[in-house]
Amino acid sequence: MNGRRPTMELRRLLPMLLLLTAGNLFVFLMFLGYFGLGTLNLRTILTLLILVILTVLAEQLAIDLPFPYTRITVSVSSAVTFAAVLTLGPVLGMLTAVLGTLLDDLLERREGLKILTNINNFALQGAIAAPVYFFLAEGGSPLSSLRNFFAMLLAAVLSSSAQTLLLAIVLSLASGTSAWYLWRSMARGLLVEFLALPALGSLFPILAQEHPLALVLMVIPLLGPYLAFRDYRQLHHETQGTFELLADLLDRRDPYTAAHSQRVAQLTALILDEFPELSAEEREAIVSAARIHDLGKVATSDIILRKPGRLSEDEFAVIKRHPVDGSEILRHLSPYRHIVEIVRHHHERWDGKGYPDGLAGEAIPFGSRVIAVADTYDAMTTDRPYRRALTHEEALAELRRGAGTQFDPAVVAAFERALARAAAAMHEKAAPQLTA
Repeated sequence: MNGRRPTMELRRLLPMLLLLTAGNLFVFLMFLGYFGLGTLNLRTILTLLILVILTVLAEQLAIDLPFPYTRITVSVSSAVTFAAVLTLGPVLGMLTAVLGTLLDDLLERREGLKILTNINNFALQGAIAAPVYFFLAEGGSPLSSLRNFFAMLLAAVLSSSAQTLLLAIVLSLASGTSAWYLWRSMARGLLVEFLALPALGSLFPILAQEHPLALVLMVIPLLGPYLAFRDYRQLHHETQGTFELLADLLDRRDPYTAAHSQRVAQLTALILDEFPELSAEEREAIVSAARIHDLGKVATSDIILRKPGRLSEDEFAVIKRHPVDGSEILRHLSPYRHIVEIVRHHHERWDGKGYPDGLAGEAIPFGSRVIAVADTYDAMTTDRPYRRALTHEEALAELRRGAGTQFDPAVVAAFERALARAAAAMHEKAAPQLTA
């Protein structure tokens, strides 16, 4: 499992990476002095080369997990390098891991700091797995005795956990996202590694003992996790795309609300920029909710949605059901379960007179409070059959009047700051550049 961030963000991690490099190098030299190289012959070299190639192949078949603020990839390359430690011993096993990830990074033309991060990540695995296994196991393969098998399992769990923890910490420092969230987000990939490490770790030494070329057969198991995660990623993207398209189609049912959800999501993101203390996952959840906040209107008839005049009490009662309908739809979809409450409560009021549950103040989810301001502003500044669009100044005046009763005052103030900042940025961009 790997994480990749822009070099500018990784640069501040250089001292930690250098310290980790020194630690891994020290462990490698300790292994060299204690275990030695082992038997170094043509068979061993051929085994090493095949394991390096399998490591590169596994990395090339890595799948990006669908996270918005960082690129996290999952593969079974860690299982291959873990198997290399058990097959070739601590020294050549660590060397295989480093050569494999270095070759893959060079093929992908990654920057130096990313290469250093990935090398340390794979070297750390060998630095932990080797002493755990070789000090606890007795002679023979990992399957030759119950003691060896449990030693292998312990080495797999500890080394894989350490790798994932290191990656979560590095990405957290680079992106500002909580390490706990990143670690939980990588749980699916970690599960694959926990399953793949013991399987490959137990089989590779036995196959290599028969003949190094027998390791080529393990290409087939490498394809299984790749295909599974490819389908998972594709399903996630297709689900998100489908619901965003559905939200857009709902907006188009009424020509006066076309692209409404897209604009609300953009305004929501603008407001959230004024709350830098928010974690990346909170921000992503709120923007996702804004993008499909009116999904429940799929159950509302066109007669009501497109009525040219004001709604009757009965018609308004039907409209008031859409936050509940939308949240119930999303509740059944795992990619959207974390935003169910945000969608449900985006029509609550700060004074408790909103719907559907009459929540008040900070009992209303923060994301719902933000969407309420963005949604209302876009509605006010859009032409409707029964009224003309308000000007920007008129809409802001209405928001100010509603601050403390309909809206969270802090969100309204943040919205004003965000709009002023955006206007200043546009003015600066449009200003002519003076040249000497």
